[in-house]
Amino acid sequence: MHITPNALDVKSMRLLIYTGWPVQAWRIPDEQVARIRAALPDVDVLHATSADGAVRDIADADVGLIPWLTTPILAAAARLRWVHSSAAAVGDLLPLDELAHRAIVVTNSRGVQAVPMAEQVMAGLLALARRLDLTIHAQRERRWIQEQLGEVDRPWLLRGKSMTIVGLGSIGLAVAERAHAFGIDVTGVRRRPDEPAPSYVRVMGADHLDDALRGADIVVVAAPAVPATMGLLREPQLSLLTRGAILVNVGRAQLVDTSAMIRALESGQLGGAVLDVFDKEPLDAESPLWSMSNVIVTPHSAGFRADHWEEVTDLFIENVRRYRCGESLLNVVDPLAGY
Repeated sequence: MHITPNALDVKSMRLLIYTGWPVQAWRIPDEQVARIRAALPDVDVLHATSADGAVRDIADADVGLIPWLTTPILAAAARLRWVHSSAAAVGDLLPLDELAHRAIVVTNSRGVQAVPMAEQVMAGLLALARRLDLTIHAQRERRWIQEQLGEVDRPWLLRGKSMTIVGLGSIGLAVAERAHAFGIDVTGVRRRPDEPAPSYVRVMGADHLDDALRGADIVVVAAPAVPATMGLLREPQLSLLTRGAILVNVGRAQLVDTSAMIRALESGQLGGAVLDVFDKEPLDAESPLWSMSNVIVTPHSAGFRADHWEEVTDLFIENVRRYRCGESLLNVVDPLAGY
């Protein structure tokens, strides 16, 4: 999508940065704000560190580096023409319908978290397959459990397993690449099955989800949270998987019926789960997921990595350059699709 600012817009461009997440890892570091200012010396760069500050500063901003917009912030954004999210998921964070109505373009940081999240998927699968849960627990108790692993809780191989990836975007494709390297047979489900994909991935449309799930040993949920994907995996879908299958969710919890998932884990229909997202976060201390030996719980941290903000900043600076030159922006969000 092209945005063609006029000469006055370019000369007097004002940019607001506001990433007021409660989690420090998702707040832009001061050194990255400094990088943006250094790269854009003729742009008025404001950095709000509170919601009140964002409401005040966005009034005259043309562009916002903002992952989510509250009603007061959006109401004050009289000049806003483009919002870039530091996150990939925007459907549940930005009012896309309202932004589209006001002709405010939205871009996201799609792809930045793909590799760490794909590595998290494989790490979780390897931990379950190689029974690292048992060995780490035994290590803390100074117990040697070689006989147990050889006779009762035997490790198993990823090689030869079948995996269905629900959501074949940047994250799903990164998972597919790594799964293929482990000798896993990969099927991907996406809204537009005709888009290019690696030859080692069998691609199916969303209307063939049940067919893609039937007989799968592993299902990875990496689709965005939009109305069409809510509750996508319920008891009927989970029953299609191979008994003892593994479910990995690095997308959004709302895509999977949590009660059905827990019942499947208890019955053995699911042999395990690797979960990074939950209906309510932090995960309730009373949730049975905490104590299930075949479940790995991580605190919505699959996208964390040491150099996350360097890549987000590089992408944003490149998009600002494109914006000012009237070139196509990277990672434009389709407001109808929600991603």
